[in-house]
Amino acid sequence: MTKKRTELTADQLRGQVRSAVFERSEDQNSSVIRFPVASDTPIQRWYGQEILSHKPGAMVMGERQKTLPLLFNHDRNKLIGIVEKLDQDEHRTYATVRFSSSEDGQKAKAMVDERVLVNCSFQYEIRDYDEIRGENREDDQIIATSWEIFEVSLVTIPADSNVGVYRHFETNLKEKKMATRDQENSENTVNDSKQQVRENVREAAIAEARRVEAEREQVRKAERQRIENIYSLCRQFNIEDSERENMIRSNESIENIRSHVLDLLGNRSAAPVGAASRGISEDIGLTATERSNFSLVRALNAAMTGDWSKAGFEREVSQTLAKRSGRETSGFFMPSDITMQRDTMPGYVVGQATQGGNLVENELRTGSFIDLLRAKAMVTRMGATVISGLVGNVEIPRQTGASTTYWLAENGKPTESNAVFDKVALKPKTIGAISSVSRNLLLQSSMNVEAFVRNELAVSLALGIDLAALCGSGTNNEPTGIANVPGICTVEGGENGAALTFDHLIDMETQVATENADVTNMYYLCNAATIGFLKKIKNSSGDYIWKPITEAVRNGFPGEVNGYAVGRSNQVRGGLTKGTATTCNEIYFGNWADLLVGEWGFLEIDVNRYGDSWKSGGVEIRALQSIDIAVRHPKSFCLFSDALLS
Repeated sequence: MTKKRTELTADQLRGQVRSAVFERSEDQNSSVIRFPVASDTPIQRWYGQEILSHKPGAMVMGERQKTLPLLFNHDRNKLIGIVEKLDQDEHRTYATVRFSSSEDGQKAKAMVDERVLVNCSFQYEIRDYDEIRGENREDDQIIATSWEIFEVSLVTIPADSNVGVYRHFETNLKEKKMATRDQENSENTVNDSKQQVRENVREAAIAEARRVEAEREQVRKAERQRIENIYSLCRQFNIEDSERENMIRSNESIENIRSHVLDLLGNRSAAPVGAASRGISEDIGLTATERSNFSLVRALNAAMTGDWSKAGFEREVSQTLAKRSGRETSGFFMPSDITMQRDTMPGYVVGQATQGGNLVENELRTGSFIDLLRAKAMVTRMGATVISGLVGNVEIPRQTGASTTYWLAENGKPTESNAVFDKVALKPKTIGAISSVSRNLLLQSSMNVEAFVRNELAVSLALGIDLAALCGSGTNNEPTGIANVPGICTVEGGENGAALTFDHLIDMETQVATENADVTNMYYLCNAATIGFLKKIKNSSGDYIWKPITEAVRNGFPGEVNGYAVGRSNQVRGGLTKGTATTCNEIYFGNWADLLVGEWGFLEIDVNRYGDSWKSGGVEIRALQSIDIAVRHPKSFCLFSDALLS
């Protein structure tokens, strides 16, 4: 009679290991060999005889089976090759494997060639089964009607073919049974108490085997979940397959993997996140020379006059980007990573001032527009993490709580507790900037003019990004700035504000450090008026707390306070109202790497010949860029928003 087993759980049938004798069937010089790894031979387990069905479809064949690892002694850190193919006949399963060219792979192949390493084994999971009852439990037959192989190993000592990998538990049980039978043969009568003892021993051995198997299954289940999470993260953020495999082999926790993925995203400069799966990319195949030859000024002149005959290359690039994004514009699209080079047009001689030398800088560095923009934005100079080339909405995992540790008594078990996670969302929001330049200036061909126009656009966009990053409202399509992020640390002067003191700064540093957010690269950010006031403050010893910085970063970081550099930006608000005070100023302190700036796509640029500057012959240039701003850990920042400077 065939029926489903009721008292045996599926968890108890997972992660089994079987062994077989190695049979080589290929030429000895080949790195590819084929040998049997499984059969439908009954194997005695503690729950009865186990049979792996070899009917068509019983063995699971999916994506996992296309890249099964070939291991040594089931050690995941001993990868010696790959299983290229699994095939079956009516009674056996065969594996075609290829040895790696690595030292471990070639060492294993050499031992196979010498017929020293001749045993194989495999790990598998039973997904479904039928049961045939016997007179005794040992005679029960468990027929695996659905089973899946996870890895194949060459092993030095194979598991006993009758009992499998849990030989040390089953052997103890067998020895106890043999001892019991000897005792029964030597004693003609056995009282009920002794019989109960034997049953207790048997049940205890079975329970121990089940407990160990359950613990091992928990480990296997956690590993499967870790791998699934890694696959999910890599699909979501378009991580390369090689990097994904490295993360799997690293055995790092999923928390560390999430941090690693965030680092990869932060390091990206041109490869769009998710582009491979969505078909949208800023990379249209331009060579380095072609990127250098793209002229913003030439494209602006063409857009202004409507005559693209002298800007055919720029028009082709814009049309390609328009098709790629499915958008239209009355102006033109420009890649954000176009580079600059010296203008070498004939007719101008750099060495002679009157023939072009005055129009060319002594040193003209190459760089992309987006790099120029970041150099102008103070928050990125402070170390904000820039994630570029984004496509669509992005969610970045964030750990918000840690698991709990416990001190245990002997044989005690810890209470289960898990880390807590949420997500930091980035959604594209468009920022626009308008700059005005003279028509005559646009008619020039100098690289100085090209740099000037780019600089004008970059400065305008950078100021908007700085302001949004610091105090964006989070409404009306504006990002949420640090000042409006719930949960940041704050220091308050009083109902009507308070005069800035050294103690206020110490309180700001202490709050961030108390939240474990204090790291090496921490900065203050103030406006010029606040910095002027800081330079006058003295400590209790009568020494000025302000220390000037003499290196080449003086312009953006004029000095330091209490060992922390101070950045200067007039985007930091002043003239705020608190109670009766109307001249309050903001001061920011924190780990600026936890400020995330996401960048989407490319620049859209248009010209307006009929704006306010038309009467003077000027041209208005509008640039649009999609960005978003988020704070990874609010406790990484502290804000003092009611500082008075008198």
